[in-house]
Amino acid sequence: MALISKNKIGFLTGVIPIPTPDDPTYSSWERCNTLLVSWLINSVSRSIVQSIIYLDWTIDVWNDLQERFSQSDILCIAEL
Repeated sequence: MALISKNKIGFLTGVIPIPTPDDPTYSSWERCNTLLVSWLINSVSRSIVQSIIYLDWTIDVWNDLQERFSQSDILCIAEL
């Protein structure tokens, strides 16, 4: 909800593309990207942070988290 209300959800979905470093909007984009990466890092456990701390782009962090948590555990499902 915070990302939608702050108009930042496009960083996660890839709708807001990464500008080239010589683009005049790059510094603003980079500032927003860094803020979102820090939000994501501060929202997960330390063990997960170890695998995403070196990712630079919000979309990469988000895709890593999505891939990690979208996989189902067949044994756990069978147990239920």
